[in-house]
Amino acid sequence: MLPEYMQTLPLITVYESDGLKIEVADSLCLVRTEWLRTLPDEQFQAEAMQAYHVIAERKAEKVLVNSQQTSILGPETKDWLSNTYYSLFSTTALRKMARVMPDNLFKKLALASVVARADAAGDISYTIRDFASEDEAISWLLEE
Repeated sequence: MLPEYMQTLPLITVYESDGLKIEVADSLCLVRTEWLRTLPDEQFQAEAMQAYHVIAERKAEKVLVNSQQTSILGPETKDWLSNTYYSLFSTTALRKMARVMPDNLFKKLALASVVARADAAGDISYTIRDFASEDEAISWLLEE
């Protein structure tokens, strides 16, 4: 059973692999990404760049990242996320990024530390918030 908002959001799947699904709701300037399983670091980075390209091309202002099934990230990938990936979005239309966090505390802390490092570098021009559920994340993304 899909969460209530998922039944009403006009999401269209634009990319799907065995590791990542990307959906768009152009009328809401929204992109939703969902990690489908754990991936090796190299594949994780390639899939993350796929998401970046969709977000940039669609001029998305709001992004929902479902990280509940995300990988335990290696040090190189954490550095890449902190130093490169999150700052890329500052050159796009992105205003808000909501991340639905995994239940696993270790994964949750790793993801939080990556954003804290990127934020400390001052390269982020948009707001990132972490949530326990997609419903909370969507309601924050859609509020003006």
